[in-house]
Amino acid sequence: MIHVSLPDGREYRFTHAVFDYNGTLAEDGVVAAEIKELLKQVGAIVQVTVLTADTFGLVREQLGDVEGIQLHIIDKGREADQKRDFIRRCGPDNTICFGNGANDMAMFAEAALAVGVIGPEGAYRLTLEQADVVVTQPKAALQLLLTPGRLVATLRT
Repeated sequence: MIHVSLPDGREYRFTHAVFDYNGTLAEDGVVAAEIKELLKQVGAIVQVTVLTADTFGLVREQLGDVEGIQLHIIDKGREADQKRDFIRRCGPDNTICFGNGANDMAMFAEAALAVGVIGPEGAYRLTLEQADVVVTQPKAALQLLLTPGRLVATLRT
């Protein structure tokens, strides 16, 4: 579990971290070795799920052997609804989610905390507006979980 306690009394207790794949963790379907290692580290602390329609068809090849993460491939079409429903099944109050696309907006609205990731593939403006935190690379997103003080620094009022 990752516990984040803010000076104003707000607290987060994350048992689940849910990541969109393409554009959030992967660039053109490929994940850097450093990101795989960070995912493994985060997976030792909380339940990590990579949630994707697998646009490039590479997620199993790229992440199938990364210890501590679960792959959940959703059907193409109605991705936003499927992502939202997945967050509901995880328990929204205990879930932090990460994404960059229009189909991530519904899960952003559901999760306790939403992190927008602006990578080389870009990010949907309205999704970023819905994010609680925005970072500019997948490494920074994962390090928020490994160094929760960064979330405190960003979210405190």
